[in-house]
Amino acid sequence: MTQIALIADIHGNKPALDAVAQDIAQRKIEQIYCLGDVCGRGPLGSYTFDWCMEHCQVFLQGNWEEFLINGFGSHYLEHDIGWERLAKMKKLPFYHKFWLSGRRIHLFHGRPVYPGVLMPEDSVEDKKRMFTVVPDEFPPDIVGYADIHRQLKHDLQEDPRVLFNTGSIGNSYSTPNAHYVILRGELDAQQKAPFSLEFVSLPYDNREAARLAWEQSHWFNAAAYEEEVTEGTWHMIR
Repeated sequence: MTQIALIADIHGNKPALDAVAQDIAQRKIEQIYCLGDVCGRGPLGSYTFDWCMEHCQVFLQGNWEEFLINGFGSHYLEHDIGWERLAKMKKLPFYHKFWLSGRRIHLFHGRPVYPGVLMPEDSVEDKKRMFTVVPDEFPPDIVGYADIHRQLKHDLQEDPRVLFNTGSIGNSYSTPNAHYVILRGELDAQQKAPFSLEFVSLPYDNREAARLAWEQSHWFNAAAYEEEVTEGTWHMIR
């Protein structure tokens, strides 16, 4: 049985990513798929981007990668990401499709693949649209996405399909932990076999994350970021 770690929304938070990386290593997880937003908001996107390029078998674009590619967040590009990483970023795909234990799975960040932000309180009809945004001859049984920084499995009422959110490693809302998801099953198998979905929540050194932000305060809104990583709140950080 293959274990796959789904990580997303790291947003330059090195201490949070380091805690998750240690947990993944201890669990002997073989595959790491990143659903995007590795940079922006936080101050060390260069580190988190390079880590994902080295360790992730799948690395997708999120809305923050799209922002940088389209010329927004120029201070992140100038002080952190740089032109060489931006060139690599432009080559990242937007979604990933695969079989796991006889279930067709679609993974993407949310935006820019889905036209909007799908929240827990949105309608069941809106949630079911997530199963149609990625073209595939095999309709998906499971859709995993990121973007909203909240870890959850959506209620689809009587629909047997599964829609879930990975949560955020670097900027989790409501709780200042690092979150990711583990999928377990038979990779690339089209016949039904055991399958599981585990939500992981890890404490990390939030104060160290804030300290690293203040080191970059000449170009970065460290005060807003400190509240995000220590209290699980949200600010408009650009």
